[in-house]
Amino acid sequence: MYRIILVDDEPLILAGIASLIQWESLGCTLVGKATNGPNALELIRETQPDIVITDIRMPVMDGLELIGRCREEGMEFSFIVLTNLEEFHLARQAVRLGAVDYLVKLDLSPDSLISALKRAKEECGLRESHRNRELYDLLIKDNAKQLDTDYFKHLLLPRKAGPGHMPEGLIGRYTRPFIILFTMVPDTIQFAQGGGTYDFLFIRQQLMDILSGIISRYFKACTILETEKDTLVLIVSSKENTSDTKSVQDFCLKVNGALKTYFGLTAVFGLSPQAESIAGLPLALAQARTAREHYYYNSQTPVVFYKGQTNSGPAKRDFNINFLKRPLSSAISLNDSAQLREIFSQLLSLFAQYKPDKSQAVSACINLYTYLYSLFQAEGESYTHIFPCTMDIAQYLDHLGSLEDILTWLDSFCQKLCNLLPERRENRSDKLVYLTRQYVDAHYAEKLTLSDIAEHLKISSGHLSTTFSRFMDMTVSDYIAQVKIEHAKQLIDSHQYLIYEVADMLGFENAYYFSKVFKKVTGMSPREYEHCPKWEEGR
Repeated sequence: MYRIILVDDEPLILAGIASLIQWESLGCTLVGKATNGPNALELIRETQPDIVITDIRMPVMDGLELIGRCREEGMEFSFIVLTNLEEFHLARQAVRLGAVDYLVKLDLSPDSLISALKRAKEECGLRESHRNRELYDLLIKDNAKQLDTDYFKHLLLPRKAGPGHMPEGLIGRYTRPFIILFTMVPDTIQFAQGGGTYDFLFIRQQLMDILSGIISRYFKACTILETEKDTLVLIVSSKENTSDTKSVQDFCLKVNGALKTYFGLTAVFGLSPQAESIAGLPLALAQARTAREHYYYNSQTPVVFYKGQTNSGPAKRDFNINFLKRPLSSAISLNDSAQLREIFSQLLSLFAQYKPDKSQAVSACINLYTYLYSLFQAEGESYTHIFPCTMDIAQYLDHLGSLEDILTWLDSFCQKLCNLLPERRENRSDKLVYLTRQYVDAHYAEKLTLSDIAEHLKISSGHLSTTFSRFMDMTVSDYIAQVKIEHAKQLIDSHQYLIYEVADMLGFENAYYFSKVFKKVTGMSPREYEHCPKWEEGR
């Protein structure tokens, strides 16, 4: 049944038209009446009719304005206008707006109304047929797109069966195809509460809509495969005369602009050369991956074309920073910013020299972060502004796109710690430990005892011993021995002094006692230390 609304500001006219014909016998039903334009507009919004029969001249909102408002809101229906003889010019305007017919009120008859309804119903049928055709075409297009996607998934992605039957027309759509592989990364290094973690599944859904608008301007055909949560693979075929690298680079920069604007992200792109055919796409994907990974070591531009690059890093080997943990613990315990900065400088130099691959670099940073966090946690201190993302630090670091980004993060982390330590030194409950270590470091050449230091600090020996052991996990005597032996090693390395002279210079009673303490601390005698290769001693 065709749903019909009648609109006229004269109730008698409305009643007359409603009773003029048998609506149901014509496949129609009256779903509403209105006596003015605003009421008619609300009724049309509510009932979504197929046909509207409306007077042209009405107060407040006339019939033409009513039709215009409905068209502006995207409502589709057929309409017939009622007019008087002197309003014929308005009827012509209505026809230009799309009216299927106009009826002069004085000449209105059942036959003329039925004839107008027939034309309106024919237009409704054409509109419905057109809508169904559009839906069909869209369905066919979406189905073809899905067939392309499924074929490429099986061809290119791991853990899939073979590619199976090639969709019809795929070769024609993808002539000399190539791969654009891109991974989303943070636009800036944000080391703050909640910074650096992203809902990539949500972002990816939004990005698909943005990409569809950009892709059509640059490529003849494109299929998008979702691999990792932050990575997409685009199989593309260029339009004629647009396969130059500048056009592809413009596309990548366009995508990066959208990512930055809407999500605060950027992307690293790896691009393969054009393959001779679809069969060459697996190799093209490997080339695109190599190009993208090249960015990790050479991050001058986020758009990297494959030009025969190989892994830019050194041969894979162990990259272990555990040897720095003891000096780190010492720097934190002493709240010594200068010492901490020196250790981090050494660490940054190691990264720059050995160029660990991304998994090694991330693993080392996690190791460093969690170790330093544990030092503060052990003393009941959290400092969330220094350690803002402890639970998802691995995810945060994995989002960093290059070795340069990782070095930037390390430097930022160091700076935050160095800014904290002076304040911490003044406020911490173990200030006594700091003062003890400071005194030992300044008087290591003297004969030192627990009583001497306690007297200098004006506290009891028992309190000093308990406090120092609790915070340092060693006795005061052990710390004195450690400091003295570190200086002894420097003196021995200078090759300017005999062993007994070194012992005397560091306040030991005799060379025998010095050798005993030296071996306890280092595991070897002074003589053995003097003659061993230093790289071996430092292992």
